[in-house]
Amino acid sequence: MVGFDQEPTTLNPYAPGGRDFIVTEIGRALNSGLTEIDGATLETVPDLAAEVPSVANGGVSVADDGTTTVTFRIRDEAVWEDGAPVTGDDVVFTYETIIAIADQPYLTDPYQKIAAIEADGKTVTLTFDEPTLSFETMFPTVIPAHQVRGTDPVAGWNDPPWLASGPFRFESWTSHDAITLVRNDAYWKTGPQGQQLPYLDRVVIRFIPETEALIRAFVDRDIDIFQPPPDHATVTRLRSLEGAEVTVLAGPIWEHLTFQFGENNRNSDSLNQYLEFRRAVALAIDRQALLDLGIWEATRPLDALLDLYGLPTDRPWSQYAHDPQRAADLIAGLCGDLGRDCEADPPVVVFSTTSNADERPRIAALLVDLLGEAGIEVRLELEDSSIFFGPTLTNGTWDLGEWAWVATPGPSGVLASLSVYDPDSPLTGDPNLGWQGLSGTNDARWGTPAVSGWPTAESPYAIDLNQGPSRVRDDHTARYAEVLDEMAATADHARFATLAREAEHILADQVVIIPLIARNDVGAVWADEIGGYAHTPRYDTWNIETWHRLDG
Repeated sequence: MVGFDQEPTTLNPYAPGGRDFIVTEIGRALNSGLTEIDGATLETVPDLAAEVPSVANGGVSVADDGTTTVTFRIRDEAVWEDGAPVTGDDVVFTYETIIAIADQPYLTDPYQKIAAIEADGKTVTLTFDEPTLSFETMFPTVIPAHQVRGTDPVAGWNDPPWLASGPFRFESWTSHDAITLVRNDAYWKTGPQGQQLPYLDRVVIRFIPETEALIRAFVDRDIDIFQPPPDHATVTRLRSLEGAEVTVLAGPIWEHLTFQFGENNRNSDSLNQYLEFRRAVALAIDRQALLDLGIWEATRPLDALLDLYGLPTDRPWSQYAHDPQRAADLIAGLCGDLGRDCEADPPVVVFSTTSNADERPRIAALLVDLLGEAGIEVRLELEDSSIFFGPTLTNGTWDLGEWAWVATPGPSGVLASLSVYDPDSPLTGDPNLGWQGLSGTNDARWGTPAVSGWPTAESPYAIDLNQGPSRVRDDHTARYAEVLDEMAATADHARFATLAREAEHILADQVVIIPLIARNDVGAVWADEIGGYAHTPRYDTWNIETWHRLDG
């Protein structure tokens, strides 16, 4: 039995709520995609596809005009649970389903890049207008066209789901209790010695929303596997159990500080436009002290980003090891350049983050002391999360803010995260419609041009999104925008990784953001009963087909 603290609202990954963590966890047992992310290496590996297409293996062809053709060959042995073959037609139908979804642009937008798609038996060919690596993580769940065509693919397949192509098939769902999956005898993958997968005959997924009850269910051996909360007390408690194995890994959720460079900054005395000031703040931050707070059971301070996405990095934020004296010297030098008496009139940072839980307020209190050592006064303006993640971030009214991003492996995930700071992508649009009414990604306004036309007379808003150009627009912001464009328009992995490292270095050297810690992710299993489980900070069910009972 596997325990989770959340119950899904649907098992359809393309329905509202289908992107929830729990839907993906269960979906890994039921569904297959053209490719998948290897939980151990974070590399994109073939799933339904016989191999991941590339220029080297002939699956990717780039014409002189940039038109890029990508051909996926689906494994001959890949079938649905009813024995029907998985074909290119299933992929085309999945594409048509995704494109027709009008209210989930975060889901459909990547597929707008496909200029043409054609199927021929076990082959499907995608055509793009320019080189890209985004195809690698497209189609993570393929829909059985022979079953679903003629129905509503979004609204009609929540419970039960469509036919399985994964290691298990759906048996039952008892609301507020459990979902039962049983062995898919038609599953097409085999083990290292040619054994038929999966090894287990049945998996029961239990929903236990209360944290202590979930922990107790594991302690009492009512569940075999779960992901405990990443706090030191719980990890210590579970590690004391004979037969239990508890794994702690750096997870995909990373906390950071971001400066605001736009004119809506609430701090009228902000010095964020000065690189010396931003570097002083970075040097004043003691990441180890933050780690020692023990808030999220993190294992190491965060001085890089790319490794969280499965790419190599040379840890560019390591240049800002805690050095309050050097930070103070930078402040003194800047004050001299500005002709400012910073002893009588110290620089002020207005620090904003969420106030709902005690984790970030504790970090805020520590920052007051750390920045104070460098001669920087901190004024705390903590906010309810609905305000901070709403008007504050949308309108760029913070000065120095703290929140978290989630690392999604693969080229598309890397590019999406780096594009949050794209100087060519200022935030505009209608905030009254929520995030769906907005375009642009760079709410920090680093390097962005002026914004005008929002709000409109037809759609007034409490704070005007219109503002002048960023306080920082220079060769570095221009190059960063170029790097992102080059990353989006390459089909070469080595080139993509090189560009990603350059982008990471620009963010670090220019101190646009300051990574703090990656929250740990914990997995627990009764290792004296269950073999084959391999905890990963993304989805623990990534290799569920190889789980087995040690009693045979």
